[in-house]
Amino acid sequence: MSTAFLTDSPSTDQLRSFARSIGQILLQRNAATGVLIFAAVCAFSPRLACALVIGALTGGILAYIVEDADSPTMRDDLYGFNGALAALAAFTFIRDDSQAGAVAIVSAMLATALSFRLGHVLRRFRLPVYSSPAIIVTWCWLPLFADGIPSSGPAAVAGTTTAWLEAILAGFAPIVFTSGFLAGALLLVSLCAARPAHAAWAIAGSTVGLSLHAIAGAPDAMLLSGACGFNATLTALATSKYGVRATLAGIVVAVVIERAAASLGIISLTAPFVLATWAVQATIHRADATANHGDSHVVHPSA
Repeated sequence: MSTAFLTDSPSTDQLRSFARSIGQILLQRNAATGVLIFAAVCAFSPRLACALVIGALTGGILAYIVEDADSPTMRDDLYGFNGALAALAAFTFIRDDSQAGAVAIVSAMLATALSFRLGHVLRRFRLPVYSSPAIIVTWCWLPLFADGIPSSGPAAVAGTTTAWLEAILAGFAPIVFTSGFLAGALLLVSLCAARPAHAAWAIAGSTVGLSLHAIAGAPDAMLLSGACGFNATLTALATSKYGVRATLAGIVVAVVIERAAASLGIISLTAPFVLATWAVQATIHRADATANHGDSHVVHPSA
């Protein structure tokens, strides 16, 4: 695969573009990031790795049919990641492979189509789509087909420094519906491949998110499983360009939304990250408009 990425040909360009579209799951337009995300998912579950490819391919095919080659979606390789996330959700919450496969393909198509529609609407407010289409589609079918919330696996022993350090990295894993230190570590490496500074922000986000959840009284088992870090991690990645204060504010909002959803029994997925980041960006855009020196165009963050 590495040799294929180094050659110059139309098929290689398409492969790089496909890998970059997967990299956008971590807000990185980087082919190496996409490959390492796939490796992280595959290390956790080959079944989920197949779901990732199915969803990304479905989204890519639909995008090539309905989108112009020069559109922002195609130029920034934003066509595949919502389909990939929708398919991962299907294979996570549905145990039967045939049913999960059918739901994954339909969900990936709907999430990709919805991303085009939402993109046009949100562009008026200078907000990116992020993973909102995959979230909306998944919420629609969850009450009908979900077999239950999957177990995140055994948590590390509470009270040890090593356990808490591992939990910080494990906080990356749920972004791609995985869990554990290994998947989280590979996702961290994937961020380093795009830009080491992004990896540093991700670690900071997971650490702050874990700390805030601990202060809010989340159980040790949940904290050490990594389930409390992924929304804060994504929020830190998306808002880091606005500075430390904006990033901290976004993480706080994300954690508050996450805790509220948990208390209501809602499977929030990455909705806390999306809502918190939109809140930060809308606030900053309004301040910029007041000062009369705003940025005229906002797209999905890319490396």
